[in-house]
Amino acid sequence: MFDPTRFIQAVQTPTVWKALILALVLWWGRSRFSAQNPLTRIFRRAFTVSAVVSFLYALVTFVVAAFSLSTASVAELGTRLLIILFLGYFAWEGVEFLLTYLSTRLPVTDELARRRMQTLTTVGRWVGRLIILFIVGTMLLDVFHVNVTPLIASASVVGLALSLGSQKVIQDIIAGIFILLEDQFHVGDGVEVAGVAGIVEEMTLRVTKVRDFQGYLHIIPNSEISVVTNRNREWTRAIADVGVAYDSDLNRVRAVLEEVGQALYEENPDGIFLEAPMPLGPEALADSSINFRLIARVKAGQHWDAQRLMRQRIKEAFDRAGIEIPFPQLDVHMRQG
Repeated sequence: MFDPTRFIQAVQTPTVWKALILALVLWWGRSRFSAQNPLTRIFRRAFTVSAVVSFLYALVTFVVAAFSLSTASVAELGTRLLIILFLGYFAWEGVEFLLTYLSTRLPVTDELARRRMQTLTTVGRWVGRLIILFIVGTMLLDVFHVNVTPLIASASVVGLALSLGSQKVIQDIIAGIFILLEDQFHVGDGVEVAGVAGIVEEMTLRVTKVRDFQGYLHIIPNSEISVVTNRNREWTRAIADVGVAYDSDLNRVRAVLEEVGQALYEENPDGIFLEAPMPLGPEALADSSINFRLIARVKAGQHWDAQRLMRQRIKEAFDRAGIEIPFPQLDVHMRQG
């Protein structure tokens, strides 16, 4: 039953005003942190949640006092819920802060280390949040006097039954763990796995997401990955094949290709080439051409750019030297009688 006198007393309750003042201070404090920086954004969210919790605490305290509710039981239940949710939230943000701090503060010497850190951060965030949700859920059930011991025992039995029926999921997770431990590939690597070639966009313990060069996203269970071809480790080889006419001077062709390789290595745009491209050949006597090959070790993942540049320079050099790159031809011999 509503009582105006009790309502006035509730308004004058010191706890209500303290909680409201704290909420206002925290809400003002959140504006001191930039929303652009990843680290300060975490503190901004923490201040926002703290302000909301303080406001809700003031509101609950006021309602309990104004409507003569059982202060002890409501206060105890509310306090325990707030503490659990508060600790769960800060554990959640703590995982985010720790992973963000490590990814920004640990020395990253090269692109490979950056991709390794990005992969470990993604998986660590996924595993950490899953553990926090389980612990917070268990504690909330205990607050409402739900005996979690039989629930956990039942969950273990159900988990055993599910494990027998979902062995594929367990195999995916185990395979994901070994992929991480063996450092087979990272987010951003160019790979070929399970018959799919592309760039790794995301990786969890269960699946790997690869986007191919046509833009299609392939979601591959980790247990399906039996062979990994990683194009982003240390170096790759760039290969450019070219055919010349049968009446060409082969020694002259080799000399021009050597000049092209040396010029590319001396120019070396963006440091792509780790060595001077070297000519090989004749590699094949084809139907209408004699084929030569120019090869070089280049930075990992940059062999496509290197191959395009090598073909362009070969064409330009052959044009200057008057060396013909033939098109398919067919000689026809006529017989009489």
